[in-house]
Amino acid sequence: MKKFRFQLLAEWIIANYPPCRVADIGGGKGLLSHLLDQAGFVSTVIDPLDQPLPVKYREIGGKRVKMGEIGKVARKSAAFGKDMAPAYDLLVGLHAHGSNMKIIDACAEYGRKFVLVPCCLYDEPVVRVPGLDWFDSLESYAKGKGLAPVRFELNFRGKNRGLHIR
Repeated sequence: MKKFRFQLLAEWIIANYPPCRVADIGGGKGLLSHLLDQAGFVSTVIDPLDQPLPVKYREIGGKRVKMGEIGKVARKSAAFGKDMAPAYDLLVGLHAHGSNMKIIDACAEYGRKFVLVPCCLYDEPVVRVPGLDWFDSLESYAKGKGLAPVRFELNFRGKNRGLHIR
């Protein structure tokens, strides 16, 4: 199921949040944003690398979807800065290298919600808490900012654990 991580996260967000303004931070090609937009969310990819949407993708049931003219998402070609947060209700980071702590900081400062599926420490300024792995250290960081993150898991192998604020 790993190849369906965008679809699985989109389904999870749709089931747990009402449609709102979403920042897909480090969103790459924008498939997650596209899927959320199709469900009534208003999403924007924020990523310093401007990449086109994939030409096609597979749904979880196996059906192939060609993007064609429907394949457009809003995009900001920039690194995420916490000053961007007020424009959105929900900040999403699916393997958003170097942005996880910025997302937490922005949510703490501006009262926004987040959904994070972090993978690693790349470009993160965090110092790991002794005895805790990276995921637990990130959760501890959010709690230290006065937030109450809740854990969740997606149905794929690998880095499938997440944190969210409702």
